[in-house]
Amino acid sequence: MKQTKGKDRGGRPRDERLDAAIVAATIELLETRGYNEMSLAAVAERAGTTTPAIYRRWASKAELVSHAVFNLDGDDVVADTDDIVADLSTMIRWAVAKIGRPAALAAMAGVLGESREQRVRSAAGSSVAIGLVEVRLARAQADGQLRSDVDTRVLGSLIAGPVIYMLMTGNASRLDEGWITGLVSVVVDGARA
Repeated sequence: MKQTKGKDRGGRPRDERLDAAIVAATIELLETRGYNEMSLAAVAERAGTTTPAIYRRWASKAELVSHAVFNLDGDDVVADTDDIVADLSTMIRWAVAKIGRPAALAAMAGVLGESREQRVRSAAGSSVAIGLVEVRLARAQADGQLRSDVDTRVLGSLIAGPVIYMLMTGNASRLDEGWITGLVSVVVDGARA
């Protein structure tokens, strides 16, 4: 998945260390100040750079925060083995780990307060991950592990949606292996061929 960064203007290659410093500063400030009290100037100061350098990489605070916290271009996006139950369990565990961090909760609360247009731009990166999940679920349908009439978009939303609900309602302590197993059972048994 490619990040939704500002336009690449050519010239020298970007300094990966600076990108990492900006991301680390963003996460630290989200955890200590929250989204609304975090400014790009503060991120730049903590990362040892300038605000224009951040804007050359990300078009807005919301896009930077979405990339820093919900980076969806790693190996922890879609599990893809021949076992849909194991894969769903793994993907839900990844969602718990990624979304359950203090910086992620602060980011969600802040980004939800942005304009609809900004929320859509910030979430653009997640559309790639959503597509990968849907492809994995479609493969499970083709293999006969899931019913062919099940909407993979609905199934895909059952990976992160319940996790977000539990975290936002203060039930993070209940997100254990038993809860994950129960969720996978409901998802798969309701869709199993």
